[in-house]
Amino acid sequence: MILRQTFDKPINGYWDGGAKQAFDWSIDGVKGRDSKGEYVRIGSFSANHYFHVALGRTVKETLKFAKQHLRSTAEHRNMVCKFEYVGE
Repeated sequence: MILRQTFDKPINGYWDGGAKQAFDWSIDGVKGRDSKGEYVRIGSFSANHYFHVALGRTVKETLKFAKQHLRSTAEHRNMVCKFEYVGE
């Protein structure tokens, strides 16, 4: 299952090929544990970005945590985007 993030207009970033409008985020499989509990790496090759979120009980719950992180980052930068789960 992946989490697809689609912006209202294309954005530029640290990747080749110009502005992009949609990014697919997935669980990268790299797991760890710290004082707060277990975490997993979420990443998007097309966005050239990776980050850690808490490991949920299910894949969908873990992607929900990633969605919260991505939404917060987009709102902080005044960017409008929507999300959908692909491959349920």
